[in-house]
Amino acid sequence: MKKLSIFVLSILLLTGCNLIPGTHISESKSPSSLVGEQSIINANVVLITPTLMREIAANTPARVIDEFFIENSGIDEEYRYRIGIGDVLTVTVWEHPELTTPFGQFRGAEEQGNIVYEDGTIFFPYAGSLVAAGKTVVELREQLTRALGKYIENPQVDVKVSVFKSQKFYLTGAVKIPGTYPITHIPLRLLEAINEAGGFNDDADIYSVRITRDGVTTEVPIYDMLYLGDLSANILIKHGDVLHVAPDEQRRVFVMGEVTKPQAMPMAHKPITLTQVISEAGGLNELRASGNGIYVIRQSEVPESVNVFQLDASKAYALSLADDFILESRDIVYVSASPISRWNRLISNLLPSITGVRSLNDITNN
Repeated sequence: MKKLSIFVLSILLLTGCNLIPGTHISESKSPSSLVGEQSIINANVVLITPTLMREIAANTPARVIDEFFIENSGIDEEYRYRIGIGDVLTVTVWEHPELTTPFGQFRGAEEQGNIVYEDGTIFFPYAGSLVAAGKTVVELREQLTRALGKYIENPQVDVKVSVFKSQKFYLTGAVKIPGTYPITHIPLRLLEAINEAGGFNDDADIYSVRITRDGVTTEVPIYDMLYLGDLSANILIKHGDVLHVAPDEQRRVFVMGEVTKPQAMPMAHKPITLTQVISEAGGLNELRASGNGIYVIRQSEVPESVNVFQLDASKAYALSLADDFILESRDIVYVSASPISRWNRLISNLLPSITGVRSLNDITNN
């Protein structure tokens, strides 16, 4: 029985690597050593070194403005509001209150105003039916002045849109007040439109803001506008535009392994580095973590393959490299356990079996 106990213990020790609970990644200085390591996918392992950081910086594509924003750019001076069907106009004829407020002055603007009918016309005393849709208030005022001049000497006419109903845009998603908003005589740009809705929610993903115009959907570079001061994409909002701000449900970084607080961490609006993520997770577990076993696992464009970036932080100053390593959405940061920690886990699992074999041996001898 003693020989049996020694034999069982020897077998367990020899197969210990396969019996250690939990997951781990074998530490190695060789980038190719993890490829095909008893896995169903291929891992392309690359060491995080100053050379790698220079290569990443050199291969980072320059920011390019989408053609959509170039084609739709414009200046405020070119903006002219065009009257549309459903708008309510207020026409004032000075020194002629019977024309300005024919129904009394205590009625609301919408009630006493001139509605643009379905055929695009309005009706005004003495001037009759006039086409208003598609014209600016200046053009309509000049037309009214000419029409009333036949009956009133030197008429002083003013026209303004009191209720805007004909043109609108839509704001949906992770903003404070989603809904339908009117387009008015004041030019409204993209950032101002988002502010009209109270701004972004706390869970808004500014990297996933899209505008749909004339059936074409384009991603809006909000980060560039807010943090880099590039307003080239801050275009004027037009009738029928749909602005959608997606929540940041997908923008997560997963921190696992030997850290103080493993978690799924939402990504901030600004780029987040490997050092920041480890710090947010409470840092490395100094008693169990392996200093040269810090990995960033990233989905590859190649099917059934992942890219694994390994940081050797056995010397603390190597973390300066991690502070330059920018993480991407859905990255997995994994800190492997040190060999002694894995050995201790194995022994913890073996002790009950060894104790059971010894008890069985004692019973047999008795």
